[in-house]
Amino acid sequence: MSAGQKKITIDELQTGMFVVDLDISWIKSPFLFHRRAIKTKKDIALLKRSGVKQLTIDLDKSQMEIDPAASDAELLRPEQVSGQFIADNEAQNDNVSSEVDGEQPGRREIATPELSADSLNNPTVLLDEEMGRAVILKKQAEQAFNEINDCIEQKKVIPVRKLQPVIDDTISSLLRNSQALLTLMHLKRYEQKLFAHSFSVMTLALTLGIQQELSEDELKELAMAALLHDLGWAQLPLNLFGKPQKYSENEKKVVYQHQKIASVLISKSHHVPDKVRSMMMKHHERLDGSGYPEGLLEQQLDTMDRILILTDYYDETIHGLLDGPGLIPSEALRVFYKEAVQNKLDKLLVESLIKLLGIYPLTSAVELTTGEKGIVVEVNRDKPLNPVVRIMYAADGRPLLNPQLIDLEHDEQKRHIKTIVGEIDETTDPQHLLVNEV
Repeated sequence: MSAGQKKITIDELQTGMFVVDLDISWIKSPFLFHRRAIKTKKDIALLKRSGVKQLTIDLDKSQMEIDPAASDAELLRPEQVSGQFIADNEAQNDNVSSEVDGEQPGRREIATPELSADSLNNPTVLLDEEMGRAVILKKQAEQAFNEINDCIEQKKVIPVRKLQPVIDDTISSLLRNSQALLTLMHLKRYEQKLFAHSFSVMTLALTLGIQQELSEDELKELAMAALLHDLGWAQLPLNLFGKPQKYSENEKKVVYQHQKIASVLISKSHHVPDKVRSMMMKHHERLDGSGYPEGLLEQQLDTMDRILILTDYYDETIHGLLDGPGLIPSEALRVFYKEAVQNKLDKLLVESLIKLLGIYPLTSAVELTTGEKGIVVEVNRDKPLNPVVRIMYAADGRPLLNPQLIDLEHDEQKRHIKTIVGEIDETTDPQHLLVNEV
């Protein structure tokens, strides 16, 4: 845990210092991450050019000699620092942030790779290791999301600044091993559906955005739009969100208001870029004009719009948020490809999504050529036919007391996937071992 943090002016900033907060909007920062080490004088020049006057540094993380002597006004306890998003329990948050950043007690610090599409296919940490950070990150995000909803209920200005650490840490996790957060988004949900949906859309949108080589500023805006796109639901009957039956005509009229409500809510914040507002209003549009609320056509929807449209649609489809039952991931991708051919969705982005998620997406229940059944726990993007599978049932149907993890690319028995188990029921999964839940 950090012993303390110090406020300094931009003129006092030196290389080696670790910055944790700036006095400008995160969106206007010249860097992808607000929290970062100052490596060169060019970094300082960029901050000055962006209008930074004051900033907060972390004394423990800074790699240089810093005079610890400071007045109470200068040296801050963690709970006093603006921009942190667990205001009522900052000490706990500081611990959690360290774990997300890879600084767990007794463990080496994990560096975040440079922002590039190649990082998605070249993880720098093992999946099991990153999963721990991903779970903590999701809890942090839920806290921030709930605080925003509380502000809406109390008719206060929405504190979008609280989303900054969530977005930073999500990008870092995706660059270390993207399959951790992608696994979480595919788990079966029973509660907190609105938050889980928003967080999952952000996860997938950022993954696709990194793959499409969006700029740092574009990724920030895309992430914010993804987290806030369904904000209007906070003032609608949540029993309609993910309703398993078809909407009535009156219910449709109510549901279709959620974007306009979100636009009104977000207009009260001065830190939401126009592009974010625009994407939020377009996430139910389709390229052929069949979407709502405006019936826009493809020439009116740019790449960022299309990414949000696709990723929102994907999460809604696999989790049954479209007034009907959900589809398994492989079936959802099949439907999407058909709709891309019909020019409802961007065909290139759909193909990119299929490449990202694999022929056998994460959490897919599969049957091997031996008759064994298991779950896909890691996708092989170079050889999509050979994912890593956790075997849950033996060939004779017996549940395994100790599930077996096999990498099909290097399997000595030369096993392959025979089929995806589409219907999960008492016959195919009597012990309920093929359903991943959250």
